[in-house]
Amino acid sequence: MDLGYKDKVVIVLSSGAGIGKGIATEIAREGARVVIATAEAFKADLEKAQKDIETETGNKPYCFYYDVMDNDSITKMINDVAEQLGGVYALINHCPGPKAGPFETLADEDWADGYQKCLHSYMTSIRAAIPYMKAAGGGRILNSTSSSIKQALDNLIISNTYRLGVVGMSKNLARELGQYNILVNTMGPGRVYTDRIKYLNTIRAEKAGISEAEYTKKDSASFPQKRYQTVDEYGRTAAFLCSPANTGVSGQYLLCDGAMTTAY
Repeated sequence: MDLGYKDKVVIVLSSGAGIGKGIATEIAREGARVVIATAEAFKADLEKAQKDIETETGNKPYCFYYDVMDNDSITKMINDVAEQLGGVYALINHCPGPKAGPFETLADEDWADGYQKCLHSYMTSIRAAIPYMKAAGGGRILNSTSSSIKQALDNLIISNTYRLGVVGMSKNLARELGQYNILVNTMGPGRVYTDRIKYLNTIRAEKAGISEAEYTKKDSASFPQKRYQTVDEYGRTAAFLCSPANTGVSGQYLLCDGAMTTAY
């Protein structure tokens, strides 16, 4: 199936590794002009991702840099992409996870950090991208979040709180922007073994008195598919939602989690 990405400019934020890189890879495979972006501090990771994606897909992505904690930096990066590549067709928001822990262990600074990463940065990038999408006669926005948009996760109260804010924002934006042929959706992964999951599994393993490797093996076997999900599975789903082939799915929030989540 041709998803219609040829010559479309697609920005994937926080895409130097893990899920963001997986999304960028699958969209590059479809022939889009993919922009991968992260902080300058992770330049080596982004350049490696660029090489990996080109090797796997034959399509070399463009590298741009921004600071997720600096809204001016985010806006500038979006504008730079549009000016240098000729517009923005799709924007995929993705971000590093906020601090984990029980409510009483988290300071105001932790909540402020999580708000900026998980919600305000998304709002900023969307605000910057919308004019380019309108000018082009349409576009796609996908906000990548967490499985907590369906079911709360223990010790991730900051993430649980702000991810649902993204769902509300996306739902309203889908209704506001539909008249401009701009589709907006929210998506969350199941358990994908990224650095973030390794960090969280280490915390869980310590509480259980076992090693991280033991915890991960036991945890992955507990899911319906008896394994964790993969970044390419998530990436393929994202690729469809952001493509011209998707003309009707908007205002939705869905998971690619292998039936991990039991909530409706």
